[in-house]
Amino acid sequence: MGNFKHRIVYQIWPRSFKDSNGDGIGDLQGIIGKLDYIKSLGVDTIWLSPIYATGNKDYGYDIDDYYKINPEFGSMEDFDELLHKSKKLGMGIVMDLVANHTSDQHSWFQEALKSKDSPYRNYYIFKQGKRNKKGELLPPNNWLSAFGGSAWQKDPNSDEFYLTLFTPNQCDLNWKNEKVREGIYEIMRFWLDKGILGFRMDVINTIAKKDGLPPAGKGKKLDFPFEHIVSLPKSHEYVKEMHEKVLSQYEDVFTVGEGMVTSLEDLNAYTRPEEKKLQMMFQFDVHLIGCGPLGKFDFRKGYRWTPKELKDLIIHWQTGVEKGGGWLGNFLSNHDQPRQVSRFGHDGAFRRKSAKSLALLNFTLRGTPFLYQGEEIGMTNCHLDEEDWRDFEAINDYRVLQEMMHLPKPLARKVIQKMTRDHARTPMQWSEEKNAGFTTGTPWIKVNPNYSYINVDKEIKRENSILAFYKKLIEIRKNAEALNIGSFIPVDTENKKVLSYLRQEGEETYLTVINLSGSLAEANLMDVSAYNFKPVLCTYDALPFMPSMKLQPYEGRLYKV
Repeated sequence: MGNFKHRIVYQIWPRSFKDSNGDGIGDLQGIIGKLDYIKSLGVDTIWLSPIYATGNKDYGYDIDDYYKINPEFGSMEDFDELLHKSKKLGMGIVMDLVANHTSDQHSWFQEALKSKDSPYRNYYIFKQGKRNKKGELLPPNNWLSAFGGSAWQKDPNSDEFYLTLFTPNQCDLNWKNEKVREGIYEIMRFWLDKGILGFRMDVINTIAKKDGLPPAGKGKKLDFPFEHIVSLPKSHEYVKEMHEKVLSQYEDVFTVGEGMVTSLEDLNAYTRPEEKKLQMMFQFDVHLIGCGPLGKFDFRKGYRWTPKELKDLIIHWQTGVEKGGGWLGNFLSNHDQPRQVSRFGHDGAFRRKSAKSLALLNFTLRGTPFLYQGEEIGMTNCHLDEEDWRDFEAINDYRVLQEMMHLPKPLARKVIQKMTRDHARTPMQWSEEKNAGFTTGTPWIKVNPNYSYINVDKEIKRENSILAFYKKLIEIRKNAEALNIGSFIPVDTENKKVLSYLRQEGEETYLTVINLSGSLAEANLMDVSAYNFKPVLCTYDALPFMPSMKLQPYEGRLYKV
């Protein structure tokens, strides 16, 4: 079961990866055509964002049928071919398991709507509405959805409402119902029997809801019910049951949970091996740096943060998870986050340098590294006007920012443009051909105009490229036990710009030194000066180790004893 700590995961957002048939939408045959490229990176695991039948209200996370492939992406035969060819190249496929909710078009929900007496009614969370003094029917409580607005939708055939914590088309499942749980387990068995490696589990720590569904916060205005849905004891019980009934019945199933605003303690409780739940989990504190308490569109902190704040967050999670016996899935970007070089680095003059230093960071931390498509060539955020937005979250929160937060339209637009998930979903930039070589048709979303100089073809030909740096870094990690399973020991912790740490396992020791800022910095490494460090990989020149080290903007260095 220790194998998961050595894996290197490449995440694909299929809709934007590669289009094989000219309809402007990425597909499974497009992925198949790029398997040799993915393998060339050195990765051994591919995580596919949802490819199931869907109405695309949340681009695959609203699932109509878990047993069918989205026809935009291809067929089950295409998937079987992808699975077979990936395995032949030594790469496993990880599917996205969306178990908190189905779409409102799923057969279970369609049956639930037919009657209050339907056996499927209890598959979801229906609750009687309440009337105000005017006799108007209102939602059962003040729960705010994650994407803005009430988390309740009115049942058209009764005075009841049903819970939708994300988009209005994503209906929360009632995990108290044993038949729901068994239905999810059957879905998992179907895909595992096909031969997939495992699952990334979407918002898995929110599957339980507090009994009685009490009001959130002070109970008056709409408020997100963190305290009533996040990592409740029952969620832990359900995941443990999932492990017992499904995961433990197969050999070495890869599992990673998406932990919505999870705490350090809960992440460890989900991922400690003796708990028999999940192998690893994502945390999002790093990605919410500079955001207000309501999440990434909460602009009240002005998205301001310092390198020291980022450094302290990283150290907190690295040391806390190691001490607590858990395991992290490390990532700096994915399909839900802005591009990492734009978020944590510099997408202008220091794009190449900061892209490399962020890669060095992600691949030398304790935990399993996840690489999102396009990061290996330093893709950036794209300027997206209102008409370019495709994501429900962006479109809906633009309205919510104006109505609930009373933000003027130009400022609301700026907030969305800064943090929208659409940044991560612009097409993969393969070449300088039309549409970045992604499609011969009309792309479903805007292509970043910088594809003319940021693309795979150019990176392959370029000397000292970001792509070459990733390949070398992945090769180093694969052959270094200290980087796979070693301890994390922070160094020079009070430094305001530089993050330094040791990774140690047995006789093997690595030192990572990264200037997280866009200005000159100096690292004080006297505490580790007794080691005979030699440079292994550097983002600038390969300079010898010095107890006092001057660093260029976004400079990163990896040393080994």
